[in-house]
Amino acid sequence: MRVLMLSKACIVGIYQRKLEYIAAAGVDLFVAVPPSWKDERGETPLERAFTDGYTLHATPIRLNGNFHLHYYPALPDLIRRFQPHLVHIDEEPYNLATWHALAHARRFGAKTLFFTWQNIHRHYPPPFRWGERWTMQQVDQAIAGTDSAAAVYREKGYAGPMAVIPQFGVDANIFQPATVPQARPFTVGYVGRLVPEKGLDALVNALSKLGGEWQARFVGGGPHRQPMHALASSLGIAD
Repeated sequence: MRVLMLSKACIVGIYQRKLEYIAAAGVDLFVAVPPSWKDERGETPLERAFTDGYTLHATPIRLNGNFHLHYYPALPDLIRRFQPHLVHIDEEPYNLATWHALAHARRFGAKTLFFTWQNIHRHYPPPFRWGERWTMQQVDQAIAGTDSAAAVYREKGYAGPMAVIPQFGVDANIFQPATVPQARPFTVGYVGRLVPEKGLDALVNALSKLGGEWQARFVGGGPHRQPMHALASSLGIAD
C-alpha cells in the first residue's frame, strides 16, 4: 500500500520514529514536510533523525506560520508522481492545507483522511466553516488525538469512520526512569508551549495554594513566559 502523508509536525526528529514503524509494517510511505515551520517561538527547521524505510521529502510551503492559510504548492505534482492509495493529511479539517490536499488527492483517485486535536467545539467564520463542512463530507476517514476531539466532530456532523489514536507516543528507548532515584520535593512538571490557551495561569494560581515543600518546572517557550513569571511574583512563589 502506498501512503503519502502531509505533516508539518513531522519536521520534529523525535516524531519521525512513528514513521519508521509505519514503514516497517509494510507501507510504502512518502512523507511530505515543509523545510521549516514558524510559530510564536520562532522558526523550527526540519530535522532528519529517524528516516529508515521511508521517504522524507521537504516541499515548499506558502504562508509559513499562518496556521489556517498555509499550503504546499508542489503537492499536486507529488501526488501525481507517487500515485498513493491513501493521502494522510496531518492537518485540521478547517485549514486551507487540508482543502488543497483533499481536492488534489480526490482528483488523482486516492483515499483520504484528516487528523484533529480540536477538542473545543468552535464555530468558525466563513470560509473556514464552509471548508470544514466540505472536508467532513468528502474525506474517507478521520483520526482524532483524543476521545474529546472525536466527540467534537461527531457533534459537528462527521459520520464517517474515525479512529482515536493519541500522537506521538513516548519512545521508551530514549525516555525512561533514572537508574538512581533523585531526592527532591514534591514536583509539578509542565512540558509544552507557554501560551495562554494552555491554562497556565490556572496552574500557577493552584500552585500558590500548596503548602509544605514543593517545586514546579516549566519546560518550553512562548509569549506567555513573562506574564507567567509576573503572576508567580505577585503570588510570592517566583522562587
